[in-house]
Amino acid sequence: MIKKSLMLLIANSFSRVANYLFTIFTANILLLTEYGLLSAIMPFQSLILVLSSFGIAPSVSRFTSIYDAEDKKEKISSSLFFVPLGIILFIFLFVISPVIMNFYSLDIRDGIDAPLKIILLVIPLGVLFSVFTGILLGIKKVNYMAASIFALSLSYFLLSVPLSYIFRVSGASAALVGGYLIGIIVSFILILRSGVKLTIKGENFKEFKKILVFAVPVSIFSLSLVLLFNADIYILAHFFGPTTVGIYGMASPTAGIVPSFAIALSAVLLPELSKLKSIEKEGIDSILISLKASFNITLPVALSLFAFSNPIIYFLFGVQEGGWVLKLLSVGMLFYSIFYIASTSLQAMGKQWTPMKITVLIATINVLLNYLLIPKYDINGAAFATMVSCIIGMVLIIKSLKIMFVPDKRFVLISIVIFSLMMMFENTVGLFSSRIMNLIVYGVFGTPLIIGYFYYLKKKWR
Repeated sequence: MIKKSLMLLIANSFSRVANYLFTIFTANILLLTEYGLLSAIMPFQSLILVLSSFGIAPSVSRFTSIYDAEDKKEKISSSLFFVPLGIILFIFLFVISPVIMNFYSLDIRDGIDAPLKIILLVIPLGVLFSVFTGILLGIKKVNYMAASIFALSLSYFLLSVPLSYIFRVSGASAALVGGYLIGIIVSFILILRSGVKLTIKGENFKEFKKILVFAVPVSIFSLSLVLLFNADIYILAHFFGPTTVGIYGMASPTAGIVPSFAIALSAVLLPELSKLKSIEKEGIDSILISLKASFNITLPVALSLFAFSNPIIYFLFGVQEGGWVLKLLSVGMLFYSIFYIASTSLQAMGKQWTPMKITVLIATINVLLNYLLIPKYDINGAAFATMVSCIIGMVLIIKSLKIMFVPDKRFVLISIVIFSLMMMFENTVGLFSSRIMNLIVYGVFGTPLIIGYFYYLKKKWR
């Protein structure tokens, strides 16, 4: 299972890299105010991504794996009935787009009309892509799913450069639409190559209702994740102009690298646990191994981003603000990694309502904290609100899972030593005026430490 997750980790890591490249290139191509406009509407892209990837895809993969194990492959096509729901959601949001725009500050409202409507086109495309990738994962074609993610990520990054130059913010939005179209084509071809025949039949609607019943709490869970991770940007855009939103939009995506392994691992964990006859006997070990593996990998990454936050932000975007945003969000994403694997485990146990309720609760807490803290502390208040919400969510979900998770002290200690060395180095050296010099100096110091940690992890972890 860990080996399979590593393939998805590579694909998800590439996707993250593509996202970062998209962020970096658009941030450098566009003016700061233009990038702020793009950041203000990106929560809707996150809505699509989270709803499809974290809501629909896991549900599809779970039932596809069951159909595949029972040799009932004709039922796999049932998942296609998600597509009309995606079209309905697109139409609904398109109709109420004037209401959505009124929430933004005046400085942002006037510049996002066309880009917002363009990015909404991704909704039905994202739903279809998630159905296809969920099917590939369910039939254990992890390599094909990874290839589909590669195609999507690479294509929208490559499209973003010329389109952003020519059409500015609208072009950056259109690049995402183009990426999903290419991703759909590639994943559909790979499904056909796998021998799965997809046909929409009326008799499959009964099976679809079973998938939908499972998917509803998972999707509510996913929509709550949208609030958890995008309330900050959305509320910032309500109180402040595009410059402030743009700075936060530069720092926030960088923290997203922290839970990459946990998300990849969870994608494999859910269908594997779903097939077990006894979660209590066979599944607990898999869950504990997954939690330990995720924590051991994400801890040094989160601490490194915390320690080198200022040089990282300055090198990537050329701004000297947003360092504390990255510090706080990196800590939050460490706890979120644990939260996500625990949530996936509960879903596999058939307890999908539990993570849904907890996520709704912490998303509500996050919204309230953002409203309280952003007017006074702006971007740092937004990051602190998200961090606190993630910590609360992790505590509640581990308690609900009813297992004892204790991180390996060896790797925690080594991570803390590396973190301390990085902090002392950053405090001593500070920032260089040259962005390239920051990359060279901090890279030369930090890279051997991280490589050494993972080499030790490979040799000693059991």
